[in-house]
Amino acid sequence: MSLPYFLKSSRTHVGLSLLLILTGATSAVQAAEAHSGTAFTAAQQEQIGKVSEDYMAAHPDKLGEIMATYLAEHPAFLVAASESLHQQQQVAQQQAMVQMAIQHQADLQDKNSPSVGPTDAKATVVMFFDYQCSYCSKMAPVVEALVKANPDVRFVFKELPIFSTRWPVSALAARVGEQVWFSKGGAAYLAYHNALYATGKVEGGMTEQDVHAAVKPYLNDKTFTALKQAQESGEVHDALQANLALAQQMQLSGTPVFVILPQVEKTEAKRISVVPGGTTQEMLQMAIQRARG
Repeated sequence: MSLPYFLKSSRTHVGLSLLLILTGATSAVQAAEAHSGTAFTAAQQEQIGKVSEDYMAAHPDKLGEIMATYLAEHPAFLVAASESLHQQQQVAQQQAMVQMAIQHQADLQDKNSPSVGPTDAKATVVMFFDYQCSYCSKMAPVVEALVKANPDVRFVFKELPIFSTRWPVSALAARVGEQVWFSKGGAAYLAYHNALYATGKVEGGMTEQDVHAAVKPYLNDKTFTALKQAQESGEVHDALQANLALAQQMQLSGTPVFVILPQVEKTEAKRISVVPGGTTQEMLQMAIQRARG
């Protein structure tokens, strides 16, 4: 079989065609185009695949040799293909998380969760967090600024003390926060929330005394003492268990995680953003704008 003009007289290019057919990925084609400086037409891409299949069938013993030669001469190919594959994986993960958000929209915007902002807001920002998470601590002033800049947006806080087995104060801070919400409402909760993060004590640095000082304006000592013991029932227990169940259902593996979505029963995926990990105020503001529609 004769090779097309762009593959003639080059074992390297045959090796390239083999890589293209083996990866079966658009990323490989893109890497090849970047290497050659020429964009392959659809017909050329199809011809590359046909050449590869025929050559592999006729010379199976040459496959390893040809691939090794090509990769030795062009190590950048693997780098480009790997980077593109990573990007594709990130896009797929983001799409899956958005679908999870759509599926669990009602639970994300649960009226029983601590929140500030109008209940009939067009957009909602949901944050999963742990008071001992250093990345959550870094995002706290960003969230505080967003709340002030977007009085028409509802902000929902999902206490998720994932570090409680290592640092029990994490669970105590979460229980106390939920109780402040149930007893005093959103404004008091947000003040408590910000006061804890303002200590700057994370990853085991926070103490029971820090939690007590932050909540002293809102709960009496008797209530605080009771909250020091983990409860097996009641509204605080149920709220934290609901957060944990939701995080597991959405396959969240860490904190912080932000979910920004319209506050309507049904919405388009393009208006929902799921942001795992730290980010910028600008990025979250753009997500709010998309959710507003």
